[in-house]
Amino acid sequence: MGEPTVIGLHSCGSALRQARLRRVAGRIEILALETASLPSGAAQADAGGPGSAPEGQGQTSPGPGAKRARGTLTAGSAECVASMPAPDVMTRCWTFPEADDARCRQMVAHRLESDLPVPIDQVVWGYRRAGPASSREFGTWVLAQAARNDRVGRHMSSLSAAGFQIDALTTEAEALAALCRHGLQLGEASGTEALILATDAEWVIAVLIAGVVRSVRRVHVEPDQLERACLQCRQWIDADQPVHSLERVLWCAPEEMADARQVLAETMGIMVKPVEPADDLIEAGGGRISTDRLARFGPAIGLALAGLFERGDMIRLAGQPEEAATPRRQRIERILARPWRWTAVAGAGVILAAVIHVGALAWETRKMDRLLDAQDQARSAMATLGPKIRAMQQLQRYRIDVEGIVADLCSPIPESMVISSIRLSRERGLIIKGTAGDLKTSFALAEALRKNDRFAEVQTGRTEPGKGGGFTITAELVGVEKLSSFSGRGGPWR
Repeated sequence: MGEPTVIGLHSCGSALRQARLRRVAGRIEILALETASLPSGAAQADAGGPGSAPEGQGQTSPGPGAKRARGTLTAGSAECVASMPAPDVMTRCWTFPEADDARCRQMVAHRLESDLPVPIDQVVWGYRRAGPASSREFGTWVLAQAARNDRVGRHMSSLSAAGFQIDALTTEAEALAALCRHGLQLGEASGTEALILATDAEWVIAVLIAGVVRSVRRVHVEPDQLERACLQCRQWIDADQPVHSLERVLWCAPEEMADARQVLAETMGIMVKPVEPADDLIEAGGGRISTDRLARFGPAIGLALAGLFERGDMIRLAGQPEEAATPRRQRIERILARPWRWTAVAGAGVILAAVIHVGALAWETRKMDRLLDAQDQARSAMATLGPKIRAMQQLQRYRIDVEGIVADLCSPIPESMVISSIRLSRERGLIIKGTAGDLKTSFALAEALRKNDRFAEVQTGRTEPGKGGGFTITAELVGVEKLSSFSGRGGPWR
């Protein structure tokens, strides 16, 4: 995509001054500065003569066969920005409270309707916010400008007859304001000042308050009437703003007009400061533009600068309709307008994301370490208790409850029976020996043991019949497992 190129068209009588600019590598390059003559019919139309176009023809464009810009400059894909003559434009600057665009436009329409000498539907008007109000006021300054429909139509017709298709028609005040902001070395504008673009035949005078051009006037200069021209210049400035509140006069003129600057300073009684073009405003050959060419083509250069830098902000009285940008596109354009801010925000976002990521990793690592430590501690406790638990389990599994066995055995023994021995064998066997006067008593004891869940395989028999009824009862213990021993005979029970 090529660099954006804009042509500024400034008509001065029958002359049409043209300036073609583009942005290249952060600089503003002046491709051409030329002067052409308007056609005779177009000049008469612009002056309101017999060739005037009727009202309502200001928005028409050339036919399909006409070139976009048929002057000495070939427009190609360049945008054309032209200006209305200053005498045909009414300028007002008001202080309004902060409001959105719809509300602000409504307030401007009401104020214009009360100030205009004609109905508001007979004029073309526009406005823009000019910045915050002074310290004594609240709100924001709004600059509004209006021109009659018929005069806008004549001017557009004259430019169309010259072969130009105008993309935006603004005012000379907007052109000179853009020239001050982007084409001159002025510094910060805070008070009231006057800018004079002086040539050998005409002086263009613009009064600025806080960087806003309030009025534009012209003084025709005769070679032998320099003092008269300076006096007239003072009167024009004094009519727009009292001289005693004027801070400085900015002078842009050829070096050979130094005497005129001295006479103007004596007439005004105030400092007249020469101004220089901006450092980034260069001609196609690479050198800075001279003050002579800057003074002569200043309004045309300002129009091109307004098209390059202030296309969406400048006041539009006519021209090609702008494409309505969607809210999403407007947001994108606002973002792209300040790339360094969003680069800083993106960098801060990357740093914040990195800090959050590192912090999350550190937190997860600490959490995992705590879980591993807790698991190791649990394993250590289980490892300590393991042998004890296994010993308890083995004890519960292989232990012979002698006390319980004896208690369950002795509870059914009658008083007439004498137990001589109770033996627990290695094979979980129980051998009971004793004497009883009656054989039935031993069988009753055996039957009682069979009914007890602790004993099984209960058998009874008499022994030693000659010794008073001796008996032997054998049984097996239930719920006691035999411990396998690998140590041979005599292994311990557990």
